[in-house]
Amino acid sequence: MSTLEDFQKKNPDYKILSIDDPDFKKYGKVYTKYDISEVKDYMDKNVKISSPSNFYTPSNKDLEKIPAIQEMGKDIYAFMPIEAGECTGQSTNFSAIEYHQGSETNIMLTDVIMVLGQRSTLDTKGEYSPSEDGQIFFVPAGTVVEFYSTTLHYAPIKVHDSGFSIIVILIKGSNEELPADFKSDNKRIVKQNKFQLVDSSRKDKIAIGVEVGLTGKLIEMTPLDK
Repeated sequence: MSTLEDFQKKNPDYKILSIDDPDFKKYGKVYTKYDISEVKDYMDKNVKISSPSNFYTPSNKDLEKIPAIQEMGKDIYAFMPIEAGECTGQSTNFSAIEYHQGSETNIMLTDVIMVLGQRSTLDTKGEYSPSEDGQIFFVPAGTVVEFYSTTLHYAPIKVHDSGFSIIVILIKGSNEELPADFKSDNKRIVKQNKFQLVDSSRKDKIAIGVEVGLTGKLIEMTPLDK
């Protein structure tokens, strides 16, 4: 039995698709040409999976020097300045959505679950239900995937109890703090080039001013090895 089949069996309330499913094509593109062995070696030697909470750094200069990541910058971002940083953690639920101007590219170093949707759904309805409006995908370790700027997403859900580990590549400056005097009528803006809404369960985010915009049942999954 495959890892996807094992995970699906452990989480029978959800329909979990492979990234080979035709439905994935509206959310992003999978790349197979890049040699990510140097990225994996760096992460294995230098970055531990965070626990109990998630950890993300927008820009890691050591990662940004790796040839494969520089090549992605040229191919996917047409030589726009980019940033690359690690994101690791222990998420078992999907409690927020976000999007950016410009694609987000992820290098999956562990198996992960991604809950994906389309910004047009959010803009049409004014709110978003991941359990009703989104789709759930199993993305295996070693995958390089570009998520289009129209794709709603958030941090991965872990497949294995040990946690998740990915690399996040974005246009340079994304996810950095906004200037102290920043003002905008767009209440979804929470950081530079980061538009986000949360589930009502995210009291931590709500406390710092992030808007509630998610409805429906919270997606909660049980990892393997537990």
